[in-house]
Amino acid sequence: MLLELKNLMVSYKTLEGRVLAVDKVSLPVEEKKTLGLVGESGCGKSTLGGAILGILPRETKITGKAIFNGTDLISMPSKELRFIRGKDISMIFQDPMTSLNPVMKLRDHFLETIFTHTKTSKEDAIAMAEQALKEVGISSNRLNDYPFQLSGGMRQRVMIALSLVLNPKLVIAD
Repeated sequence: MLLELKNLMVSYKTLEGRVLAVDKVSLPVEEKKTLGLVGESGCGKSTLGGAILGILPRETKITGKAIFNGTDLISMPSKELRFIRGKDISMIFQDPMTSLNPVMKLRDHFLETIFTHTKTSKEDAIAMAEQALKEVGISSNRLNDYPFQLSGGMRQRVMIALSLVLNPKLVIAD
């Protein structure tokens, strides 16, 4: 089993008290399989992905387990989880314009991701970025562009390329 969620619960602190966003979710995710969660807007799908990756606000209360490759991500210290995020588990966010830094060129987004998790030369990292863009149908000469210079669809494909550039074991598509 690549990932197994066990009684995962997530609640947010609000002015009116705690609001339960995810209630006792248990599900297996097998290696090399696709799992789709369907639900109306606001039902907790994005919150579930954020809980797995440990990227929710500090005041968020998360209980239960998210076992990834034998390790519980929920109880893992944030500093350790940082090394799994982006390399072993990646996420394609809904809105690429808020996920991409508007003052960074695409090349720098890729280099930051690659250098955070690998000991790769700059030349090899750029080659990896070019290949990732090619795989989503974007010319490598766009690496010098800023996110605002791309259409919404191109920005989304850049996010997909960024999430796949290190060949993660698990991709969460929000």
